[in-house]
Amino acid sequence: MEAGFTGQDLVLLRSLKYDPSLKPAYESIKGCLIWEDERADELSTEAKRMVNNLLIARSLLHQGLTLDAHPINPELCKNLWALAQQQVSEWPGFRRLTLSAEDKAYFEDQVARAEREDL
Repeated sequence: MEAGFTGQDLVLLRSLKYDPSLKPAYESIKGCLIWEDERADELSTEAKRMVNNLLIARSLLHQGLTLDAHPINPELCKNLWALAQQQVSEWPGFRRLTLSAEDKAYFEDQVARAEREDL
């Protein structure tokens, strides 16, 4: 299981503020949406990796799946998700578990484009 966020990383993540006016961007390598208020540039490499794993996990939820659908390690995914909810419950990413109709349409369009480009 992940050790969790520590030190300055924990401080930085807890300082992020949710901004409902932001629009998402699609990250094709991870296959997920991200909003500008969900990351801190100063995070350590390990913390960035954990945030990326949270974004990928959330993408499963955006696709109507569960964390059990994680293609590599569902147990690790669920453990990290639970630990992050305890440590940084106010992380803006947890406020976007359900997509608006506009964001859902954007996400589905971007996934379809990525699949066409893979052909």
